[in-house]
Amino acid sequence: MSEYVEARYAKLILREARSANDAEASRIVNDLLRDLSPLHASNAARAQALTSIRMLALSLDRPQSHLREWEAVDQATEAWCRNAYH
Repeated sequence: MSEYVEARYAKLILREARSANDAEASRIVNDLLRDLSPLHASNAARAQALTSIRMLALSLDRPQSHLREWEAVDQATEAWCRNAYH
């Protein structure tokens, strides 16, 4: 899968996860992490997006507000998309 397609896929899956309850979102985000193989050649934007997604996955397992993590993921995946497109 091209990097741009992978980045867009991540954004779409994360949008679905954000609309779910925390338990379902956790499952969706963890499935996404499995889909995004760490073996692919990385760039800084992709690495930051994966880090943000991992942080979100960890936070979803704790009973707290996840707004900061969702915002970080949104920004990181948007940057990844922009970087992969150009």
